[in-house]
Amino acid sequence: MRIALIDDNEIDIFVNKKLIETSDIQAELVAYNNPLDALQTLEKESIDVVIVDNQMPEISGHGFLEKLIDFRIATPTMIVLTASVHDELRLKYESLHPDILLWEKPLNVENLNSLLAKI
Repeated sequence: MRIALIDDNEIDIFVNKKLIETSDIQAELVAYNNPLDALQTLEKESIDVVIVDNQMPEISGHGFLEKLIDFRIATPTMIVLTASVHDELRLKYESLHPDILLWEKPLNVENLNSLLAKI
């Protein structure tokens, strides 16, 4: 299992990595604080789960996932972390792909572990 963390905030990446590493989740973690670099790398590498921040300066979480979906043959499980989940945001992501999950920050590793058990 490979999980990619994409967030422009290095502290959020550090916290999310520690949450996953100290949980029961067995996965290889790759982290990117530049979503454009992440796109170039993930275009060539396999990934099972993408956890992306909704608001980033270079490209939004929506824009990132839109590009990721465009060049991937197999779509990974996609989780968007956001400060607030509201209907307008949910509809925006559902129009992109019906299986995108919106989770409020911080990352909930219990939910992630349950999700990974189903993959």
